[in-house]
Amino acid sequence: MFASKYTRALSAVLAAGATAGLVSTAASAAATPSPAAGIAPGAAAVGTTRVVGYTATDGSVQLKNLSTGAVTPAGGHLVSAPQLFADGSTLLVFGQGSNDQLMETSCTVSGGCAAWQSLGGRITAKPSAAVSGPAAEEYSVYARGQDSALWTREHTQSGWGGWQRLGGQLLHGTGPAAAYVTSDGPYVMVVGENQELYLQGPGQTGFTAVGGRTSSTPALNADPDAQNVPAALVGFVRGNDNAAWYHRFNAATPGWHSLGGRLTTGPAALLRVQATIPENDIYALGTDNQIYENIADWGAATPGVSGWHLAG
Repeated sequence: MFASKYTRALSAVLAAGATAGLVSTAASAAATPSPAAGIAPGAAAVGTTRVVGYTATDGSVQLKNLSTGAVTPAGGHLVSAPQLFADGSTLLVFGQGSNDQLMETSCTVSGGCAAWQSLGGRITAKPSAAVSGPAAEEYSVYARGQDSALWTREHTQSGWGGWQRLGGQLLHGTGPAAAYVTSDGPYVMVVGENQELYLQGPGQTGFTAVGGRTSSTPALNADPDAQNVPAALVGFVRGNDNAAWYHRFNAATPGWHSLGGRLTTGPAALLRVQATIPENDIYALGTDNQIYENIADWGAATPGVSGWHLAG
């Protein structure tokens, strides 16, 4: 049923329990609206360029290049957090529109963004996106529907397919987190109505409890090893103590571990590989309503962390 050694190991755990010019068109600092309070950022790496996006106080989406500090307005009007997804050299942005439909725009490496388009549905929180592979055009978007269940819509070479219901009962105000494991497919982590975390993966029906408690949308990454083979699936959440927590599911020390901080939103996370060592960059709003980051490198089973500091 599962193709890789990594997937078999992860299944056992569950059973037991690109360019610097991407956002080069900067708005003036005085005209750039601030992040809306209580709404999480989104994050993605396009090549070597790290981009953080946020829903501003006026509902528009703003994209910040962390290498240059340049901020590009992507427009739109979202009522929850944006999801950033790198599709080759293009940055896709998904979000919950003011009509509760799933909205999408794309930004080019030159810094321009297309008009927003509706992908339909009736969603209630931040969506998530992940490769569904193996072709580059194959990716899926996940969202909590108005019936509280998890829903998905897949994009292929032929365009968008219809909405499909995956079930479950997600906590009000939270969305899913998704990540792709090479040759296996996407995994999705959700928050149940009891505030506990659950994971669904390829070949599995229903959801498996993975511990932890949160009332915010989580984040999920799949980290590769030095041979670029996925070695661990890593989840990040804002705990009920307002600190960030992580769980590396296929590790010598599984379970949830604190990364500290005082967060006011759920986290976003992106994956980078620096000198063959995978890193997760985690982002969230702090108590001053600014975007903070914490960088965890996986040179060992227990990550080295930078500590929380202003993003960029």
